[in-house]
Amino acid sequence: MSKRITLVCIMGVLLILTACGGPDISDKKVKKEYFTGGQLKSEFIMDDDSGKNGILKRYGYNGKVTSTVQINNRVKNGMETLYDPEGRSLRKVPYINGRIHGNAKEFYPNGDVFRSWMYDKGDKEGMAYSYNKNGTVHSKLLFKNDKAVR
Repeated sequence: MSKRITLVCIMGVLLILTACGGPDISDKKVKKEYFTGGQLKSEFIMDDDSGKNGILKRYGYNGKVTSTVQINNRVKNGMETLYDPEGRSLRKVPYINGRIHGNAKEFYPNGDVFRSWMYDKGDKEGMAYSYNKNGTVHSKLLFKNDKAVR
Protein backbone atom coordinates (compact mmCIF):
# COMPACT_ATOMS: atom_id res chain seq x y z
CA MET A 1 0.00 0.00 0.00
CA SER A 2 2.82 2.44 0.87
CA LYS A 3 4.49 1.69 -2.50
CA ARG A 4 1.28 2.77 -4.22
CA ILE A 5 1.15 6.01 -2.27
CA THR A 6 4.81 6.70 -3.04
CA LEU A 7 4.20 6.01 -6.74
CA VAL A 8 1.17 8.31 -6.81
CA CYS A 9 3.16 11.08 -5.06
CA ILE A 10 6.05 10.74 -7.53
CA MET A 11 3.66 10.85 -10.48
CA GLY A 12 1.97 13.92 -9.00
CA VAL A 13 5.28 15.74 -8.58
CA LEU A 14 6.31 14.85 -12.15
CA LEU A 15 2.97 16.09 -13.45
CA ILE A 16 3.35 19.39 -11.62
CA LEU A 17 6.91 19.86 -12.84
CA THR A 18 6.01 19.21 -16.48
CA ALA A 19 2.95 21.49 -16.26
CA CYS A 20 5.14 24.31 -14.95
CA GLY A 21 7.44 24.10 -17.99
CA GLY A 22 6.17 26.36 -20.76
CA PRO A 23 8.12 29.08 -22.52
CA ASP A 24 10.60 29.71 -19.64
CA ILE A 25 12.37 26.44 -20.46
CA SER A 26 13.59 27.90 -23.75
CA ASP A 27 14.85 31.08 -22.01
CA LYS A 28 12.17 33.25 -23.62
CA LYS A 29 10.47 35.98 -21.63
CA VAL A 30 6.68 36.05 -21.69
CA LYS A 31 4.50 39.06 -20.94
CA LYS A 32 0.96 38.03 -20.02
CA GLU A 33 -2.28 40.01 -19.84
CA TYR A 34 -5.45 38.75 -18.12
CA PHE A 35 -9.18 39.37 -18.39
CA THR A 36 -10.87 40.90 -15.34
CA GLY A 37 -12.03 37.41 -14.29
CA GLY A 38 -8.47 36.11 -14.23
CA GLN A 39 -8.40 34.15 -17.50
CA LEU A 40 -5.41 34.61 -19.81
CA LYS A 41 -6.17 37.29 -22.44
CA SER A 42 -2.84 37.41 -24.29
CA GLU A 43 0.77 36.46 -24.07
CA PHE A 44 3.71 38.02 -25.84
CA ILE A 45 6.56 35.54 -26.22
CA MET A 46 9.60 37.77 -26.71
CA ASP A 47 12.42 36.98 -29.12
CA ASP A 48 14.86 39.35 -27.37
CA ASP A 49 15.26 41.64 -24.38
CA SER A 50 13.88 44.75 -26.14
CA GLY A 51 10.26 43.73 -25.52
CA LYS A 52 9.46 44.82 -29.09
CA ASN A 53 9.82 41.53 -30.98
CA GLY A 54 8.14 38.17 -30.62
CA ILE A 55 4.90 36.28 -31.10
CA LEU A 56 1.61 37.66 -29.81
CA LYS A 57 -1.04 35.09 -28.90
CA ARG A 58 -4.55 36.21 -27.96
CA TYR A 59 -7.09 34.08 -26.13
CA GLY A 60 -10.87 34.08 -25.74
CA TYR A 61 -12.77 33.83 -22.46
CA ASN A 62 -12.87 30.06 -23.03
CA GLY A 63 -9.05 29.90 -22.80
CA LYS A 64 -8.56 28.96 -26.45
CA VAL A 65 -6.24 30.81 -28.83
CA THR A 66 -8.11 33.31 -31.03
CA SER A 67 -5.14 34.70 -32.98
CA THR A 68 -1.38 34.60 -33.42
CA VAL A 69 0.95 37.04 -35.16
CA GLN A 70 4.65 37.87 -35.32
CA ILE A 71 5.53 41.31 -33.92
CA ASN A 72 8.67 43.23 -34.98
CA ASN A 73 9.43 46.65 -33.49
CA ARG A 74 5.97 46.63 -31.84
CA VAL A 75 4.03 46.22 -35.11
CA LYS A 76 2.56 43.21 -36.89
CA ASN A 77 5.02 41.77 -39.36
CA GLY A 78 4.10 38.39 -40.78
CA MET A 79 1.00 36.26 -41.15
CA GLU A 80 -1.74 36.89 -38.59
CA THR A 81 -3.93 33.83 -38.17
CA LEU A 82 -7.36 34.02 -36.54
CA TYR A 83 -8.94 30.84 -35.15
CA ASP A 84 -12.42 29.60 -34.33
CA PRO A 85 -13.20 27.97 -30.93
CA GLU A 86 -12.25 24.54 -32.35
CA GLY A 87 -8.78 25.81 -33.34
CA ARG A 88 -9.42 25.92 -37.09
CA SER A 89 -8.04 28.81 -39.16
CA LEU A 90 -10.75 31.34 -39.95
CA ARG A 91 -8.61 34.01 -41.57
CA LYS A 92 -4.99 34.62 -42.54
CA VAL A 93 -3.87 38.20 -43.06
CA PRO A 94 -0.29 39.11 -44.11
CA TYR A 95 1.38 42.18 -42.56
CA ILE A 96 4.53 44.07 -43.44
CA ASN A 97 5.58 46.82 -41.03
CA GLY A 98 2.11 47.04 -39.48
CA ARG A 99 0.16 47.30 -42.75
CA ILE A 100 -1.81 44.57 -44.50
CA HIS A 101 0.16 43.61 -47.58
CA GLY A 102 -0.31 40.53 -49.73
CA ASN A 103 -2.98 37.88 -50.18
CA ALA A 104 -5.51 37.70 -47.31
CA LYS A 105 -7.82 34.67 -47.06
CA GLU A 106 -10.87 33.51 -45.12
CA PHE A 107 -11.69 29.83 -44.79
CA TYR A 108 -14.64 27.49 -44.51
CA PRO A 109 -14.55 25.26 -41.38
CA ASN A 110 -13.16 22.40 -43.52
CA GLY A 111 -10.13 24.54 -44.48
CA ASP A 112 -11.16 25.39 -48.04
CA VAL A 113 -10.83 29.03 -49.11
CA PHE A 114 -14.04 31.03 -48.70
CA ARG A 115 -12.71 34.46 -49.74
CA SER A 116 -9.41 35.79 -51.07
CA TRP A 117 -8.29 39.35 -51.72
CA MET A 118 -5.06 41.28 -52.29
CA TYR A 119 -3.71 44.22 -50.31
CA ASP A 120 -1.00 46.67 -51.28
CA LYS A 121 0.36 48.62 -48.29
CA GLY A 122 -2.97 48.59 -46.48
CA ASP A 123 -5.29 49.14 -49.47
CA LYS A 124 -7.32 46.51 -51.32
CA GLU A 125 -5.78 46.24 -54.76
CA GLY A 126 -6.53 43.80 -57.57
CA MET A 127 -9.02 40.96 -57.76
CA ALA A 128 -11.03 39.71 -54.80
CA TYR A 129 -12.76 36.34 -55.02
CA SER A 130 -15.40 34.50 -53.06
CA TYR A 131 -15.77 30.75 -53.50
CA ASN A 132 -18.54 28.21 -53.19
CA LYS A 133 -18.08 25.25 -50.86
CA ASN A 134 -17.17 23.08 -53.86
CA GLY A 135 -14.26 25.41 -54.72
CA THR A 136 -15.78 27.12 -57.75
CA VAL A 137 -15.70 30.92 -57.98
CA HIS A 138 -18.91 32.46 -56.64
CA SER A 139 -18.04 36.08 -57.41
CA LYS A 140 -15.12 38.35 -58.17
CA LEU A 141 -14.58 42.04 -57.75
CA LEU A 142 -11.77 44.34 -58.87
CA PHE A 143 -10.30 46.84 -56.39
CA LYS A 144 -8.16 49.87 -57.19
CA ASN A 145 -6.88 52.18 -54.42
CA ASP A 146 -9.11 50.43 -51.85
CA LYS A 147 -12.29 51.03 -53.90
CA ALA A 148 -14.33 48.49 -55.85
CA VAL A 149 -14.29 49.38 -59.55
CA ARG A 150 -16.32 46.46 -60.92
